[in-house]
Amino acid sequence: MIPFTAELAALGVVFGDIGTSPLYAFKQGLLAVGGASVTHDEVLGLLSLVTWAIILSVTIKYVLLVLRADNDGEGGILALVTLLDLHRSANGGRLWLLIAGLVGAAMLIGDGVLTPAMSVLSAIEGLEVVAPALDHWIVAVTVVVIVAVFVSQRAGTDRIGAFYGPIMLVWFLTLGGFGLYGIVQQPGVLVAVDPRYGIALIADHIWLAGAVLGATFLAITGGEALYADLGHFGRPVITRAWLFIAMPALLLNYYGQGATVLVNPAAVRNPFYDLSPDIFDVPLLFLAAAATVIASQAIITGVFSLAKQAIELGYLPPMRIRYTSEHNDQHIYVGRLNWLLMLACTAVVVSFGSSDRLASAYGIAVAMAMISTTILFVAYVKRLNRLPVIALVGLAAGLLVVDLSFAAANLTKLHDGGWLPVAIASLVLVVMVSWRRGLEGLGIQQKRFAEPLEEFIARGKPAGSATSPRTAIFLSRGGALTPVALGRLSDLLNVQFTKSVIASVWIASRPRVPVDERVRVTVLDAGHVRVDVRFGYMQQIDVPSVLGPALYSLGIDPDEAVYVIGHERIMPPEEILGIRDALAHVFAFLARNAERSVDRFGLPRPRTIEIGYPVRL
Repeated sequence: MIPFTAELAALGVVFGDIGTSPLYAFKQGLLAVGGASVTHDEVLGLLSLVTWAIILSVTIKYVLLVLRADNDGEGGILALVTLLDLHRSANGGRLWLLIAGLVGAAMLIGDGVLTPAMSVLSAIEGLEVVAPALDHWIVAVTVVVIVAVFVSQRAGTDRIGAFYGPIMLVWFLTLGGFGLYGIVQQPGVLVAVDPRYGIALIADHIWLAGAVLGATFLAITGGEALYADLGHFGRPVITRAWLFIAMPALLLNYYGQGATVLVNPAAVRNPFYDLSPDIFDVPLLFLAAAATVIASQAIITGVFSLAKQAIELGYLPPMRIRYTSEHNDQHIYVGRLNWLLMLACTAVVVSFGSSDRLASAYGIAVAMAMISTTILFVAYVKRLNRLPVIALVGLAAGLLVVDLSFAAANLTKLHDGGWLPVAIASLVLVVMVSWRRGLEGLGIQQKRFAEPLEEFIARGKPAGSATSPRTAIFLSRGGALTPVALGRLSDLLNVQFTKSVIASVWIASRPRVPVDERVRVTVLDAGHVRVDVRFGYMQQIDVPSVLGPALYSLGIDPDEAVYVIGHERIMPPEEILGIRDALAHVFAFLARNAERSVDRFGLPRPRTIEIGYPVRL
């Protein structure tokens, strides 16, 4: 992919969310300050806050700092969790870091519900300006557009990025062009780059500081997507696209909107559309609608990547994942999650009905996720041990002052719709904790069923046992234990195989494992072989294709081998006496509806046998 093409595709995937913030962010800020009665200095103060929010929170924090904390090129909150090894052992202070990471991940998944709703709804509301007689169709049209966005996800990131990239480039050029048009009418608006105007606005409206900062935060809500989508394009591409295209266009447009309001105070009703000459209103409406489709894409791809990481790290139940690119294994589609997000998004649009009402719920999830990212990033920098203590404290303080200010401002929205993203994130967090604790409990129970593999082999074949001429491949959760399916076939049915391969699938703490490190073969005796297979948490898990060469080297035809897997029937406690029992019931429900191992590991269905057995938690 040539450089310009890469940046163009990045515009179509990474910057859609933050790129459409001019549709609603400045308008909400004006409403927070005073609406139609806003003064000259208040407009300049709001512009100053937006400017420095973009510089401090997006450019300095994410583009210049956080994007460097990648795990073999992969980004996102869970990439930081794996860099710190929090998913393997967490206690004391590390436990709190893990909690911060999980809360941040849950918040971002919850944001995947609100971002498409907010972005598309704010664009379609342009009908109020372009064709006021059609304003009663706003919600219906928004729902149709959102459904189309989620249906299109099956096409994959490559195709979507190639299709949306040029549209997003036109969008940013349009933002910058109209911004310049507005600035020319009132060049004095440029003095708002002075941060003293923003400080004065907060000082003069101390009782409205929460509302003002909460509205200002809407201008940077897509910042987290830059890190979540890091694996799709890499840091250099995202950095260039932000510094040379996205950020200049956004700032120009915000200043243009400010200039328009200074010239015509009535423009506070919708400064984005009032910025453009009337002749461009209809084309701008269609372009804005297309751009908000892209805005939805940015967070959806981020949620898919986040879900993939959480699944392989053991924090979400397995879901069927389809890889949509032959060249990049980070380009994925998670169907079940896609449809759940679509239903939730449409419900939010119908329930709130307008971007003004939805703005009260928007922002809290991203603000909390940004705090989580900062905490984990500082812990990662500390682990590198490259900064003196005073510099590390300064870094943490500088980042947290900005993040905590925005988070506190957004928490004032809790009573007016802000509870929604918190509720969604809480539900996701319950699922994560239930699944993780359930897997740990399942591992404990399985140790009671299974004996050490060495002891099983030492017992030898029972007298009179039947021996199948086939080779059987048993999938094992832990290579040192006898797979439950192997033990039951031997003990209950007295069945043996000419050759038994005990294959253990391990998920590494890095996104990709090189081919030469994926397989380790240990010959236990003439009839038993142990094979350890390792995948990265962002790689496609295809066990047969990886096992094939290893089996050939042992003289086994992989196309004739039979796969035998154990399938646990989870039995939760009969009575719910506490939180642990409740979480066990949630785990049992999730386990019944999770993707089966035969599909998750890419096993050939005609040659796969599942042996079920009950497990009481």
